[in-house]
Amino acid sequence: MNAAHVSLSRKVARDLRTRETPPSERLSYPFGGHTPLLQLLLALLVFLSGAVDIHAQRTTLADVLKAAVLRADETRVYAMLAADTAALDDMLAADCLYVHANGVAQTKPQFLAALKSGQFKYAALRYAAAPQVRLYGDAAVLQGTTQIEVTGPDGKTVKLTLLVTAIYAMLNDRWQLVSYQSTNAATAPGH
Repeated sequence: MNAAHVSLSRKVARDLRTRETPPSERLSYPFGGHTPLLQLLLALLVFLSGAVDIHAQRTTLADVLKAAVLRADETRVYAMLAADTAALDDMLAADCLYVHANGVAQTKPQFLAALKSGQFKYAALRYAAAPQVRLYGDAAVLQGTTQIEVTGPDGKTVKLTLLVTAIYAMLNDRWQLVSYQSTNAATAPGH
């Protein structure tokens, strides 16, 4: 570039900086007249704040599967309270083992027969807090603390707080209970 071009470039640049733009040639910017750079920064800020919300609300496949296990367990609890052995027959795997807090272990047929005959009746069965679910492929382990009221063969109703572990497996396209174990919750000394 020769000296004449440099001089001309400087003159054009100076004229552009000092020239008043007539209103008819002024650009109109949306968002209250903000410059394009400011618009870009505002759009980026809006996007990032939205992205944080979207990320916080994202549901994973694991969340969906855990919710399905919780629904299956909730359905089992309602069926037990209603002594609905037909519904439980579908919810328990063929080889389900049900171990009660008193140490009695029952196979699926034994458990269903005892419930159907009225050998025991659940008056209340609820979790003290939401149970935790961990997934292992097509199996899930549910653990929690339940408070139950059960009437035994002698007609006496007992209230218990139990620690429970329920193992579910995806069988026949649904979550089925394959094993259940409950244990009396420890009480604090002096109680």
